[in-house]
Amino acid sequence: MNILMTGGTGFIGGALGHHLHSLGHRLVVLSRQSQQRALASCPPGTRIIASFDDIADDEALDAVVNLAGESLFSRRWSAARKQRLLDSRVGLTRDLVPLMRRLRQPPAVMVSGSAVGFYGDAGDAELTERSSARRKDFGYRLCDAWEQAAREVTGLGIRLAIVRTGVVLGANGGMLARLLPAYRLGLGMRLGNGEQWLSWIHRDDLVAILTRALAAPGVEGVFNGTAPEPVTQREFHHTLARAVRRPAPWVMPAPVLRLALGEMSQLMLGGQRAYPRRLEEQGFVFRYPHLEQALADLV
Repeated sequence: MNILMTGGTGFIGGALGHHLHSLGHRLVVLSRQSQQRALASCPPGTRIIASFDDIADDEALDAVVNLAGESLFSRRWSAARKQRLLDSRVGLTRDLVPLMRRLRQPPAVMVSGSAVGFYGDAGDAELTERSSARRKDFGYRLCDAWEQAAREVTGLGIRLAIVRTGVVLGANGGMLARLLPAYRLGLGMRLGNGEQWLSWIHRDDLVAILTRALAAPGVEGVFNGTAPEPVTQREFHHTLARAVRRPAPWVMPAPVLRLALGEMSQLMLGGQRAYPRRLEEQGFVFRYPHLEQALADLV
């Protein structure tokens, strides 16, 4: 397949791109980076474009993977910052619609990102794809607008799969890369009371989910891209400390997090207990269903 990717140089998209290349697919990656820098993150033969205008009307695109979006954790959430987070996801996704409309042969499928933040801070409630949002905070508003923008492509007859990811664990990026230096020094901290739920997934499993969504005609609609065993933040904290064989007696009090991070602290002090019911119903087999397995592989 000839596949257009947004977010193809990122932590998830980069891994997915290399996997798709290994399967023989050809990639077109939209990137704001320079050609040289973008190519360094992509597999050989990738075509880098700076704008959707670089795609001709008669270009054959078989599929689109839409994963672009600025990091939620890079800085405090001011009003301007929240608008940038929206624009980098919702605005770019909306720009895909006129591109697909002008193509003589639209792609057959689009796989679009979202997050379990769609459900809001849901406490101990067990969440499946059929669950509604429990708290309509900024995380919900961001994910809901992103998903609504993606759904516009279905009016063009394009099959759409939306994957709501949890915290993605990988060896060379994401949350784990930020945490490991502190944990290896014995300075890892539990956040607040530690009772908030954390829905996680090994990056290799997420790549497999996204690849399956591209290839399987029956994969359509919303899927929770999370491991089948969510954990509390306390469990995650102690499991990671055991994986690096270091003590973990420290606690970051919730008021300190709120003071330091403002509204962004909701991401760390709240959580979602999400389950990948639709993936399980369709027979998807996780390579890393348990947190201990995932951390043993990555650490």
